[in-house]
Amino acid sequence: MLPDMAVGDDPTAEQQYMLELTNRFRSDPQGELAKLVNFSSPGVWDSVKSDDPSIAFALNYFGTSASDLATQFSSLTAAPALAWNSALNVSATTYSNLMVTADQQAHSLDGLTLDQRIVNGGYSANWLGAGENLFASAQSPFHSHAAFVLDWGDGNGATAGYGNGIQSPAGHRDLLLDASMKEIGIGFQDISIPGSNLTATGPYVITEHLASQFRFDGTTYFSDAILTGSVYQDTLLADAFYTPGEGLAGELINVYNDTTGILVASGFSNSAGGFNITLTGLTDGVVYRVEAPDTGLAARTFVLTEHTDNYGVPVLVYDNVYESFAVVPEPGSLLLCFVAGLSLLGFRSRRILR
Repeated sequence: MLPDMAVGDDPTAEQQYMLELTNRFRSDPQGELAKLVNFSSPGVWDSVKSDDPSIAFALNYFGTSASDLATQFSSLTAAPALAWNSALNVSATTYSNLMVTADQQAHSLDGLTLDQRIVNGGYSANWLGAGENLFASAQSPFHSHAAFVLDWGDGNGATAGYGNGIQSPAGHRDLLLDASMKEIGIGFQDISIPGSNLTATGPYVITEHLASQFRFDGTTYFSDAILTGSVYQDTLLADAFYTPGEGLAGELINVYNDTTGILVASGFSNSAGGFNITLTGLTDGVVYRVEAPDTGLAARTFVLTEHTDNYGVPVLVYDNVYESFAVVPEPGSLLLCFVAGLSLLGFRSRRILR
């Protein structure tokens, strides 16, 4: 029997877009910095600090240091992709709604621990770690992404005339690059924001819940790899990157053992064009082939990366894999940070990310 694809509510196109942005950052942190800000030379602001006015405003407001930002990013390390998880999206959306109701941007407004929050949303009780990012006044998904990645703020006194305008530590950024996190839900509020709100003003009130989980076969604890990515028609911006409205739903994704030709996993892209297929039972040392046959695009191959992490007991971890298929029609065609660690397996640690 083939492993089941992750099930649940699909992300919206904007949520899938934020997931794609996050995975782009995880794959190339230094390259992402160049997409978010403008330097006239390394570590020196250009006359316009960002092509996005909301990002430029925040960098100016907090007095963010270009040189410190460049220095911090120079030492960042890439991480495997995150996969969408609908249960985490339930808990994240619930919390975004709570911030709207309470008119606050704060952790633990519900009096629950983060592990209680995600399990109440339907996430596995067999969780290994979890983290939370919040932003209650995001102007757009891209603005929110930049806020978490650049981690501007006055926690170290920038608006008082000192400091570098970057939160210390850069906990939101650190969480997004945490290689132990394998799944994410990005919850936008789905209730109306009162006009009287002063803090949770949106227009996007965003909670990100990141987590990882395990299974036990009676002998070994596993954290399976997830194949994630998207199938999209690159026609709106023609920029070789997913844009809301470009996702292609219902596209078949097949994974084969490349040597034997045996089909080992299968699934379909969701309504936003993303896919998340758990690769249960697949192992390292084997070349696997991914095909999206209806797109007519070439197959991709990958080899799983395996390592053992200690969560009180050893857990065999297989890193997630990212592959996307960009369909480019012929011209004129109509072609279609609160972090919780270690649940059932050992100790627990937490830190607050604001």
